[in-house]
Amino acid sequence: MSPLQRLYRTKLTLLAVILTALGVLLLVLGQHDDLATVAPWLAWLPLSELGSTLFGSGLIVVAFQYIDERDAEERANERLRKVLKEEAPAIRDAVIDGFAFAPDALVDVASPETLDRVVRNTLAIQLGDQALADDLYTDLRHQVTASTERRQDMRVTVNLAPWPKGPASGEGSMFVATIRREYRVTLTEVTRRFACTSDLDEYRELLLDPTNAEAWYFEPVAGIDAASPDAFELLQFTVDGRPRPTRRSKRPGGQSFTVTLDVQPGSPREVEIAYTYRVLVQQHGHLLYLDFGAPCKGIDVDFSYGGCGIRHVNVLDFIAGSRPTRVSRSPADASLPTVSVRYDGWVFPKSGVAFSWVLEREFDLLR
Repeated sequence: MSPLQRLYRTKLTLLAVILTALGVLLLVLGQHDDLATVAPWLAWLPLSELGSTLFGSGLIVVAFQYIDERDAEERANERLRKVLKEEAPAIRDAVIDGFAFAPDALVDVASPETLDRVVRNTLAIQLGDQALADDLYTDLRHQVTASTERRQDMRVTVNLAPWPKGPASGEGSMFVATIRREYRVTLTEVTRRFACTSDLDEYRELLLDPTNAEAWYFEPVAGIDAASPDAFELLQFTVDGRPRPTRRSKRPGGQSFTVTLDVQPGSPREVEIAYTYRVLVQQHGHLLYLDFGAPCKGIDVDFSYGGCGIRHVNVLDFIAGSRPTRVSRSPADASLPTVSVRYDGWVFPKSGVAFSWVLEREFDLLR
């Protein structure tokens, strides 16, 4: 028996005892002949009738408590089951609508594990495949939660030019890629790091580091490795148009640039980040790949290659999304040939764009 039921029985018993005792008292008083002399005002009251009523009520309460209690509980339960059965669809719809239009309420009443199950099951209903829904949600959640930032409207410009310090062709011939990125973000980290390495294992580790703004792998060639200033250099870094100082550190087979941001982390104020860096790209590698590093909504990439002796550039976009990626090219007779890539939706950390080129001199060799 629950404490509430015990309290109810105790109160009912106490009421029955009080009524019975009061009824007996009134009956006794009604039998005294000298009551009119002692208390004349009581002589006008029907004490016997009142006593009989209270005495009978007390006994009825006791009988009701011990005889009808179980049946009363059963009737109450039956009424509750009937109400719940009739109103269950309305209650269900109200709860679902409340969670759909007020997600904060769902956060208040459900644990993270419950929310995960809700999302997985909802996605499974939509896709008709529980295993696929589990894998998709797990992969997407890992990509998004592993990143500390959400970027907006990223614009990337790439200017490719021949490297004047090296040979024009053959081993050691290079392009200089000057890359500028601009985007809006609410900062969560107060430092940015740019790293270049000739170690593939270290490069893979750098890609997983959320504090890294850029990570580049440079294959040692023609006496140059990733530690050389020619291989990689951070030229400028600004926050809301204000330049920030950079600090370069060098080590065997690699180098890094560190920038400290003069902004409080987690501030609700959105800032505009812009930086420019320069890297060497082997001409016969035929490839420049740009990744986006963090979830970003809206990208705009321009790749210019004037004076590089490039006949044609292919674009490979590694963006998984429902919206089409728009690729446009400048006119054939343009003085600065450019390939542009646009995407308006969300791109995720493992997404990227690759530019692959065919050199004029290589095409001539096929004739």
